Amino acid sequence: MNRKSPDARSATRRTIEAKVNSRHRIESNGPTLVRLRITTQTGGQSNLLATPDSDLPHDVETDATYRFLNLFSAHPVSSSSNQTRECPHCGDHLRDGQFIDAAGSAVIDAIGTCNIDADERIFIFDSTSSLSRIDTSSDTSSVDDWQPMEDQHPVVAPEYVCPSCGRHVEALELRGRSAVDEPAKLSVLNDISNNFNDGTNMAASDTVALAAGGAKDVINFRENIANGYTPEPEAISDEGLFYDYYFETGSRTETESLFAPRYAAAVSDHPLSTETERYLSVGLDSRLSTDEFERPRLDLVAVLDISGSMSSQFDQYYYDEQGNKHEAASESETKLAAATQSLSALTEQLHPEDRLGIVLYDHRAHVAKPLRDVGATDMPAIRNHIREIESGGSTNMEDGFVAAIDMLADGTTDHAVERRVVFMTDMMPNMGETGTTALTSLFEDAATDGIHTTFIGMGLDANAELANTVSGIRGANHYFIHSADEFEQRLGEEFDYMVTPLVYDLDLQLKTTGYDVEAVHGSPVADAAGERLMHIGTLFPSAKRDGEARGGVILVRLAESDPDGTLTLQASWTERDGSNQSEDVSVSLPDAGESFTHKGVRKAVALARYARELRAWARDVHDRAENATGVDDWLLPSQRGEHERESVPLVVPDEYASRFETLREYLAAEMQSVGDESINQEQSLLKTLCQSKNAQEPELNPSDTTDSWCPYGIHARQRGCRLRGTSRVRAETSLLLRSGSWGLITNRPL
Repeated sequence: MNRKSPDARSATRRTIEAKVNSRHRIESNGPTLVRLRITTQTGGQSNLLATPDSDLPHDVETDATYRFLNLFSAHPVSSSSNQTRECPHCGDHLRDGQFIDAAGSAVIDAIGTCNIDADERIFIFDSTSSLSRIDTSSDTSSVDDWQPMEDQHPVVAPEYVCPSCGRHVEALELRGRSAVDEPAKLSVLNDISNNFNDGTNMAASDTVALAAGGAKDVINFRENIANGYTPEPEAISDEGLFYDYYFETGSRTETESLFAPRYAAAVSDHPLSTETERYLSVGLDSRLSTDEFERPRLDLVAVLDISGSMSSQFDQYYYDEQGNKHEAASESETKLAAATQSLSALTEQLHPEDRLGIVLYDHRAHVAKPLRDVGATDMPAIRNHIREIESGGSTNMEDGFVAAIDMLADGTTDHAVERRVVFMTDMMPNMGETGTTALTSLFEDAATDGIHTTFIGMGLDANAELANTVSGIRGANHYFIHSADEFEQRLGEEFDYMVTPLVYDLDLQLKTTGYDVEAVHGSPVADAAGERLMHIGTLFPSAKRDGEARGGVILVRLAESDPDGTLTLQASWTERDGSNQSEDVSVSLPDAGESFTHKGVRKAVALARYARELRAWARDVHDRAENATGVDDWLLPSQRGEHERESVPLVVPDEYASRFETLREYLAAEMQSVGDESINQEQSLLKTLCQSKNAQEPELNPSDTTDSWCPYGIHARQRGCRLRGTSRVRAETSLLLRSGSWGLITNRPL
């Protein structure tokens, strides 16, 4: 996997355990170096070079195992040259600096002498490194291998290097010098992702159900509303909402495949638009019995965000609606406290043969626990260390993930072993690579190499948009934590399902001229659907209750182009063992009128309409807040990064309140029709929103038409009024917005 970071020039060090296979002295044109051939914990063999100024002991023995501390690793020098820059010392063309340059010219010469392959990563033992011998013959007790996060002299790559004179050159030295062309500066670094290497209750039914990857709840959406905020529209994804419910999937299909899709149809008038809509549902079932299901052995690396935003209160935003940071109250639970409790609970789900590693990251990543068999680890000691973690610093999500995949990179891509990163974060990166496209590519590259990711969002302000985007990647899913206790219970019920993708790349192609795909509900990559194709990246196992599948449905909304058309489908997918499967099937849609094949598809249609309406409302409120204009003489320049979310008060304009009332009536009728009283929770949420619209307005002075602007930049003259008093802007703004006029208040006390 090749990744480049154009703006990062430093990287953290690693601690590994390895067996020494051989020891050699290398003499080239410069000083004498020591080269070790080692076997890491993952079983891979690597070269370790000790720099001339290092303190590598002379008594390092072959066939002995050592713990090497504060190493760094890099590839040999690439041959690329920067033709636009000249060396200020000798005039030769410069090349981009690389991490291996930090080891010195003697190491680079030794690599050439040893003919080390250009693709091989080399461990460097320098003056900051140390080692200790591990007695594997007599020590049979479990190991506390926790490494505290301390200053470890990060590895810094020079900006440029001259191949002729060997000088390291910084950009400052080149100012004022001519260059042959002046294109944008090329990427400075080597591939940093390759820079380091350590080497439910399933008894409810006779078969395991399946559910789409991506979101596994809509907790973030519900909790934002409960706490008086307008949630992000992405926080109520269809697949997350569906996972709160159980669905009838239809008659069992005779198949030899693990995945057994079942199809159903529906025709129904939308309760708000009254337009007739046509749906096809794909029931997600399997022929895998609960007795046969067994999760694979895990190579799991937990990546814990310990940045400053994780110290904020779990149930408040780190940034308020004015972009200012909130200070956490000392008595309140912080996001980090919930994360460390949840991580400790997660470790309880591991088996002795599983392997666990832990990465902590703020502005840099730190491997706190190398990858090791759980059975050989002192897990109570590790959990004590987890509880002692403190937060601080910026958020370099990229560096945290790169450190994790470095630990997993040498593992085996095998359906019997699951390599997975569990990311516990509020999803608000502000250092390293922060662009959504670049981050998505980073996770996609890892998935291509067989390393999958689970994202666990912490706090009300967790970035649902970014989580929703990256969790659509092959093998990925995401959860939001409402409380650590609740998540701990959930882990006990479905951890094995959470980490075991069973089906990949489900494609459903329409082989007809009569219908087009208008929308897909229940897939994290719904936007990737075309007129004739629906794609689902991953299906995970899920529980059954009374024969119904939790989250076990994908809903396709169809546009009819030919009333006489027939609906023929071709489904294809890849199962966990690598086998490719496909099937063709014909489905009949009713001609007209209200019609549902079974209650499962009817419930899915109702919930999809509900989620669509709430997303439209949330998106409208956020768009008006973000896109407003006007003079703002109060706010300081934004402290926030691209993914750091500020709060938006709970706002329900008149037009949405009216629609929500109609939607409540519709859901009440559908709840009776499908016999599922759990839909009551959606009616309660709509009731909360309707009541928010009817909140009492503050005292107004109709004679005052002062031109004032709120943090959203919306003009107060629209109401011809002005608020009295110095109440908090958020409360005042919320009340005026609820009145439906969108005429807001000044953003400072009057």
